[in-house]
Amino acid sequence: MSCSTGGCIDSNMDKTYSNIERKKRLIKQLRHDAVIKVAGSAAVLFITFNFVFGITLAPTNDMFPAIHEGDLIVYYRPGRIINTDVVIYEAPGGSLQIGRVEGTQAEAVGKTDGGLLTINGNIQPVQKRSGLYDETYAGEKDISGEIGIGEFLILGDSRETATDSRTFGLIRRKAIKGKAFTIVRRRPL
Repeated sequence: MSCSTGGCIDSNMDKTYSNIERKKRLIKQLRHDAVIKVAGSAAVLFITFNFVFGITLAPTNDMFPAIHEGDLIVYYRPGRIINTDVVIYEAPGGSLQIGRVEGTQAEAVGKTDGGLLTINGNIQPVQKRSGLYDETYAGEKDISGEIGIGEFLILGDSRETATDSRTFGLIRRKAIKGKAFTIVRRRPL
Protein backbone atom coordinates (compact mmCIF):
# COMPACT_ATOMS: atom_id res chain seq x y z
CA MET A 1 0.00 0.00 0.00
CA SER A 2 1.58 3.18 -1.03
CA CYS A 3 0.46 6.35 0.44
CA SER A 4 2.24 9.54 0.75
CA THR A 5 2.61 10.80 4.24
CA GLY A 6 0.81 14.04 3.49
CA GLY A 7 -2.10 12.25 1.77
CA CYS A 8 -2.75 9.85 4.63
CA ILE A 9 -2.59 12.64 7.14
CA ASP A 10 -5.09 14.69 5.12
CA SER A 11 -7.47 11.73 4.97
CA ASN A 12 -7.25 11.15 8.75
CA MET A 13 -7.62 14.85 9.46
CA ASP A 14 -10.72 15.03 7.24
CA LYS A 15 -12.27 12.18 9.23
CA THR A 16 -11.34 13.87 12.53
CA TYR A 17 -12.77 17.23 11.43
CA SER A 18 -15.88 15.48 10.17
CA ASN A 19 -16.37 13.76 13.56
CA ILE A 20 -15.81 17.04 15.41
CA GLU A 21 -18.33 18.85 13.22
CA ARG A 22 -20.88 16.05 13.70
CA LYS A 23 -20.44 16.22 17.49
CA LYS A 24 -20.80 20.03 17.44
CA ARG A 25 -24.07 19.71 15.50
CA LEU A 26 -25.31 17.05 17.94
CA ILE A 27 -24.45 19.25 20.97
CA LYS A 28 -26.12 22.24 19.33
CA GLN A 29 -29.25 20.16 18.64
CA LEU A 30 -29.31 18.87 22.25
CA ARG A 31 -29.00 22.42 23.61
CA HIS A 32 -31.79 23.59 21.30
CA ASP A 33 -34.03 20.70 22.41
CA ALA A 34 -33.29 21.41 26.10
CA VAL A 35 -34.14 25.11 25.69
CA ILE A 36 -37.42 24.21 23.94
CA LYS A 37 -38.36 21.73 26.68
CA VAL A 38 -37.53 24.15 29.51
CA ALA A 39 -39.40 27.01 27.82
CA GLY A 40 -42.39 24.75 27.13
CA SER A 41 -42.46 23.51 30.74
CA ALA A 42 -42.20 27.08 32.05
CA ALA A 43 -45.08 28.16 29.80
CA VAL A 44 -47.26 25.25 30.98
CA LEU A 45 -46.51 26.06 34.64
CA PHE A 46 -47.20 29.76 34.08
CA ILE A 47 -50.54 29.07 32.42
CA THR A 48 -51.50 26.43 35.00
CA PHE A 49 -50.76 28.60 38.03
CA ASN A 50 -52.13 31.82 36.57
CA PHE A 51 -55.34 30.54 35.00
CA VAL A 52 -56.20 27.17 36.59
CA PHE A 53 -54.59 26.85 40.05
CA GLY A 54 -53.11 29.16 42.64
CA ILE A 55 -51.11 28.78 45.84
CA THR A 56 -51.20 30.99 48.92
CA LEU A 57 -50.50 30.90 52.63
CA ALA A 58 -53.38 31.38 55.06
CA PRO A 59 -52.78 34.94 56.34
CA THR A 60 -54.86 34.61 59.52
CA ASN A 61 -56.79 32.19 61.70
CA ASP A 62 -60.14 33.41 60.28
CA MET A 63 -60.97 29.83 59.20
CA PHE A 64 -59.82 28.12 62.41
CA PRO A 65 -60.09 25.15 63.10
CA ALA A 66 -60.31 24.08 59.42
CA ILE A 67 -57.38 26.25 58.29
CA HIS A 68 -54.60 27.57 60.51
CA GLU A 69 -52.53 30.69 59.93
CA GLY A 70 -49.54 29.75 57.75
CA ASP A 71 -51.15 26.67 56.16
CA LEU A 72 -50.40 26.33 52.45
CA ILE A 73 -53.60 26.42 50.39
CA VAL A 74 -53.84 25.23 46.80
CA TYR A 75 -56.91 26.61 45.07
CA TYR A 76 -58.48 26.34 41.63
CA ARG A 77 -60.41 28.90 39.67
CA PRO A 78 -64.02 27.69 39.54
CA GLY A 79 -66.84 28.39 37.19
CA ARG A 80 -69.64 28.30 39.77
CA ILE A 81 -69.53 29.23 43.45
CA ILE A 82 -72.15 27.94 45.88
CA ASN A 83 -72.88 28.18 49.62
CA THR A 84 -70.35 26.44 51.89
CA ASP A 85 -67.48 26.75 49.35
CA VAL A 86 -64.22 27.84 51.00
CA VAL A 87 -62.83 30.59 48.79
CA ILE A 88 -59.76 32.78 48.53
CA TYR A 89 -60.69 36.38 47.74
CA GLU A 90 -59.08 39.78 47.46
CA ALA A 91 -60.39 42.09 50.16
CA PRO A 92 -60.67 45.84 49.66
CA GLY A 93 -57.13 47.09 50.15
CA GLY A 94 -55.62 44.20 48.18
CA SER A 95 -54.97 41.59 50.89
CA LEU A 96 -55.92 37.96 50.24
CA GLN A 97 -58.47 36.52 52.67
CA ILE A 98 -60.01 33.09 53.12
CA GLY A 99 -63.64 32.50 54.04
CA ARG A 100 -66.72 30.37 53.56
CA VAL A 101 -69.53 31.44 51.24
CA GLU A 102 -72.66 31.76 53.40
CA GLY A 103 -74.91 33.79 51.10
CA THR A 104 -75.39 34.01 47.34
CA GLN A 105 -77.59 35.86 44.84
CA ALA A 106 -81.16 36.67 45.92
CA GLU A 107 -80.67 35.60 49.55
CA ALA A 108 -81.76 38.12 52.19
CA VAL A 109 -79.21 39.33 54.73
CA GLY A 110 -80.42 41.08 57.85
CA LYS A 111 -79.78 41.96 61.44
CA THR A 112 -81.88 41.36 64.55
CA ASP A 113 -82.61 44.05 67.12
CA GLY A 114 -79.83 42.50 69.22
CA GLY A 115 -77.31 42.90 66.35
CA LEU A 116 -77.20 39.26 65.26
CA LEU A 117 -76.64 38.33 61.60
CA THR A 118 -79.50 36.64 59.75
CA ILE A 119 -79.63 35.02 56.32
CA ASN A 120 -83.11 34.39 54.93
CA GLY A 121 -84.49 35.14 58.40
CA ASN A 122 -82.33 32.54 60.18
CA ILE A 123 -79.88 33.68 62.85
CA GLN A 124 -76.40 32.49 61.84
CA PRO A 125 -74.80 30.17 64.39
CA VAL A 126 -71.14 30.07 65.23
CA GLN A 127 -69.18 27.38 67.03
CA LYS A 128 -67.10 28.92 69.78
CA ARG A 129 -63.74 27.41 70.55
CA SER A 130 -65.21 25.97 73.74
CA GLY A 131 -67.47 23.78 71.61
CA LEU A 132 -70.71 25.60 72.51
CA TYR A 133 -72.85 27.26 69.88
CA ASP A 134 -73.73 30.92 69.95
CA GLU A 135 -74.88 33.48 67.37
CA THR A 136 -72.92 35.52 64.85
CA TYR A 137 -72.92 39.28 65.33
CA ALA A 138 -73.66 41.36 62.24
CA GLY A 139 -70.47 43.40 62.48
CA GLU A 140 -69.57 46.97 61.63
CA LYS A 141 -70.60 47.03 57.95
CA ASP A 142 -74.33 47.23 57.20
CA ILE A 143 -74.92 44.46 54.66
CA SER A 144 -78.67 44.21 55.16
CA GLY A 145 -80.75 43.59 52.06
CA GLU A 146 -80.88 41.18 49.16
CA ILE A 147 -77.60 39.87 47.78
CA GLY A 148 -77.24 41.04 44.19
CA ILE A 149 -76.02 39.32 41.05
CA GLY A 150 -72.33 38.50 41.29
CA GLU A 151 -72.10 39.23 45.03
CA PHE A 152 -71.38 36.88 47.91
CA LEU A 153 -71.60 36.97 51.68
CA ILE A 154 -68.36 35.40 52.92
CA LEU A 155 -67.74 34.64 56.60
CA GLY A 156 -64.77 33.14 58.42
CA ASP A 157 -65.39 30.00 60.48
CA SER A 158 -63.82 31.66 63.53
CA ARG A 159 -66.60 34.23 63.63
CA GLU A 160 -65.65 35.80 66.94
CA THR A 161 -62.40 37.16 65.46
CA ALA A 162 -62.70 36.81 61.65
CA THR A 163 -62.38 39.78 59.32
CA ASP A 164 -64.90 39.03 56.55
CA SER A 165 -68.03 40.43 54.83
CA ARG A 166 -69.12 41.89 58.16
CA THR A 167 -66.08 44.17 57.85
CA PHE A 168 -65.65 44.50 54.05
CA GLY A 169 -69.25 44.21 52.86
CA LEU A 170 -70.42 41.81 50.16
CA ILE A 171 -67.65 40.41 47.96
CA ARG A 172 -67.90 40.71 44.17
CA ARG A 173 -67.32 37.64 41.98
CA LYS A 174 -64.30 39.23 40.29
CA ALA A 175 -62.56 39.51 43.69
CA ILE A 176 -62.80 35.74 44.27
CA LYS A 177 -59.54 34.10 43.19
CA GLY A 178 -60.66 30.50 43.59
CA LYS A 179 -61.95 27.63 45.74
CA ALA A 180 -59.70 25.84 48.22
CA PHE A 181 -58.62 22.55 46.68
CA THR A 182 -56.21 21.20 49.25
CA ILE A 183 -54.50 22.33 52.43
CA VAL A 184 -50.97 21.48 53.49
CA ARG A 185 -50.46 21.91 57.24
CA ARG A 186 -47.31 23.70 58.27
CA ARG A 187 -46.12 22.47 61.62
CA PRO A 188 -43.51 24.23 63.72
CA LEU A 189 -40.21 22.39 64.02
